[in-house]
Amino acid sequence: MFRLAVLFVISFAVVVPLTGEALTPAGAQALESRGDWKGAERVWRELIRQAPDDYRYWTSLGIVLARQEQLRDAIAAYHKALAIEPHATPAELNLGLAYFKMGNFTGAIPLFHQVMKAQPDNQQVRLLLGMSLYGVGQFREAAAYLQAAAERDPANMQLRQALAQSYLSGGEYDKAKAEFEQMLKRDPNSPAVHMLLGEAYDGLNQPKEAIAEYRAATSQGYLPNAHFGLGYLLWKDRRYDEAAAEFRKELASDPSHAQAMAYLGDVVLKQGDAKTAEEILRQSVAHQMDIRIAHLDLGVIYSDQKRYQAATAQLKQAIALDPERADAHYRLARVYRETGDMKLAEAQLALVKKLHEKTNEDLIVKISGQRNVQSPNSK
Repeated sequence: MFRLAVLFVISFAVVVPLTGEALTPAGAQALESRGDWKGAERVWRELIRQAPDDYRYWTSLGIVLARQEQLRDAIAAYHKALAIEPHATPAELNLGLAYFKMGNFTGAIPLFHQVMKAQPDNQQVRLLLGMSLYGVGQFREAAAYLQAAAERDPANMQLRQALAQSYLSGGEYDKAKAEFEQMLKRDPNSPAVHMLLGEAYDGLNQPKEAIAEYRAATSQGYLPNAHFGLGYLLWKDRRYDEAAAEFRKELASDPSHAQAMAYLGDVVLKQGDAKTAEEILRQSVAHQMDIRIAHLDLGVIYSDQKRYQAATAQLKQAIALDPERADAHYRLARVYRETGDMKLAEAQLALVKKLHEKTNEDLIVKISGQRNVQSPNSK
């Protein structure tokens, strides 16, 4: 997935009267201004020894430790500051920044929220909060903060791409489409943007447009996953020969691409060559164990070969990866029936019926926009 690195250096001066001595806050700040972080650290530590309950000294120590990439020690210093003064905004902000730089977005988010309450116009914190939410997969929440940051810095293309990715991953496909279209106006030949725009069209259930964008992406040279993505769209459109060609192109550049193997194996199976399909699917599973279609198809192949124990194992794995899909349950019911275990077969068929009913209900809700309300008099 697209990752955006955002680094900020935030420093806060502690206002203490200058005494003329080196071991003073002003002396420490003078060392900081010259880039002597080790010297400044020694001064802050001495000041803490003299006044261990001054949270400002602990915060300043954390800052110089962070500048030396001693993030764990910096975090300990910020925690000490907040234990003394729980509402110290500079300590909260710098602790959040340290967590952010370590990739601990979950730890950073509540701290940035607190800082936003105290400093609602702080645009750096707004961006940090948006990127932290993006980092933990809270894409719609991230988009709200990133949009505000992007409006203030419209020329920042990395930021706009992060915003568009948030829209895309959050299922806001119209907004994602609009962002990617704006990017293409600036760079019409960007294969990555064409691919992402294709993904947005796919989310909007516009397969023709999605395929066209993926074709534009693949025409610019090799881009990881582009041929696979195009093949997948063609596979969904049941254009299997074209899909197989794209999966093979992906594998030509990346022979270990397990998803391309899995879907190529599925196409080959649909074309009636079970032996070759099995070989391809087994390679896919050997590279990556969590691709559902590979396990499902292997279950089908083994069932047809009357290798029921192997079929059962593969179909159970497919079910574990997505219990809400009915096809693997149905196939497993057939295996149980063929091996004479009618009780287990009936249980799987009952699940199939229940899942079909849920699918029909979800379709009604999607079309109507509301759930049926049961009458209080109905049984």
